[in-house]
Amino acid sequence: MKQRSERLLKPADYIIIILSVFVCGVSFFLAFSGNKGIPLVIITGPQGEYIYPLEENTTVEIQGHQGISVIEIDQGKAGFLDSPCANKTCVASPPISKNGEWSACLPNGIFMRIESQEEESDIDIMVF
Repeated sequence: MKQRSERLLKPADYIIIILSVFVCGVSFFLAFSGNKGIPLVIITGPQGEYIYPLEENTTVEIQGHQGISVIEIDQGKAGFLDSPCANKTCVASPPISKNGEWSACLPNGIFMRIESQEEESDIDIMVF
């Protein structure tokens, strides 16, 4: 009977695994670090797009397909307070606060996301 003296993983395999984990970690960090600027809440509905600073405490009512959705922006977080949809998944979802996060009430056609805007911009005007 032959004895198996070969190792399953060779040293080059360990190097490839370590490099893969490193590349994934760096990619994850770069993807979620985002722009460091003014965080904005961008709410898109059937009647247009609305932009609010994330640091401004306010309550917003947005008309959707089924009725009015109420969104609260408070202490750097934005979330749905109420919506006319049947299952209220949007209301049960946690508030969003980080660049790239989003929340939506799909039956009512309301989409909300967080984006950071650089303080100094070359854009003079933007039309939606």
